[in-house]
Amino acid sequence: MRFGPDDRFWIVVDPTRESETGDICFETTVRGLLLQLKGGLDVERNVTLFTDRNEAEIEAFGRLTAMRASHAIAERLRYDPDAEVPERIEVLDGEGRLLFEADLRKERKP
Repeated sequence: MRFGPDDRFWIVVDPTRESETGDICFETTVRGLLLQLKGGLDVERNVTLFTDRNEAEIEAFGRLTAMRASHAIAERLRYDPDAEVPERIEVLDGEGRLLFEADLRKERKP
């Protein structure tokens, strides 16, 4: 598929604790994406492009869900360091590709 400077597509990025859906899933153009990158959007946030809005929204929901679950588990560990919880959360798409991951061992406080 060919994209020109003003053709529209969807972007999904990894969330932060404060993120809402509109922060991590948005419609833009090539020009808009370049401005986002100049403004501080980092490829380390796993920038993913979509031509289909529904697919982008599904991925954004998965990333938000995994991030919120990982933070809830990390909070539990703060209050009960011996709690049995997973060490890692992964969200995969229907074909087994990794969409989002969280290493909960990094969240643990010694």
